[in-house]
Amino acid sequence: MNSEVLVPVAILVLLIAGAVFVWAYVPRRQRLKRFEGRPDLSLDQIYDEFFARKNLPKELARELWNEVSASLHVPPGMLRPTDRFDEELAAPKGWEFDDDIVEVQWAAERRLKQSGTQADLSLIKTVGE
Repeated sequence: MNSEVLVPVAILVLLIAGAVFVWAYVPRRQRLKRFEGRPDLSLDQIYDEFFARKNLPKELARELWNEVSASLHVPPGMLRPTDRFDEELAAPKGWEFDDDIVEVQWAAERRLKQSGTQADLSLIKTVGE
């Protein structure tokens, strides 16, 4: 290939890489800003404080917590059961079309189906629910 073709191709590749970076990084960074100043709790602290008295098995609670955390790209120690999907965990303004909450919904639907349980996911408003 000659330089007349290589330069535009290189520029196009750089533009695409930049767009992918912005698409992936900016909304996640904006969501994480909502949690600045919040103590980063260990999974044991989260379980002891929020789930132990509900008799939810510890390993199941940890597994579900990590699944939600990974789907939303929020560190597990920064999440709280009171975090609302339409507020603290909502996609930042302007990025609503790329909402990670859909992944949480798909995972919940998959788990409900596997367990044979019925639930109306539209009624779930917080991580703790």
